Amino acid sequence: MAITFFKTPKNKQFNYRPLYYDPRKEEREKRLKTAYEAGGDNYEQALRDRIQMRWKRSAGTRDRQASNRRLIFILAVVFVIVYYFFFR
Repeated sequence: MAITFFKTPKNKQFNYRPLYYDPRKEEREKRLKTAYEAGGDNYEQALRDRIQMRWKRSAGTRDRQASNRRLIFILAVVFVIVYYFFFR
């Protein structure tokens, strides 16, 4: 048994839990919660929520497709102008 004059402190411990935010998961949990609370009686509201969610998802793809079409059109016009000036 050793005699110590100084008490050495223990390491500090932290209770850290990393957070992760998933918006789709939260929307799904919200829909499930409302479905369980309503008991299936509120069909119209559930239908509205589903349609609204699909509109939100499809809005991004529509914007992206429009942007891609616009870019292709601009590149085609630039190509025609360059062709006209350099090869005619």
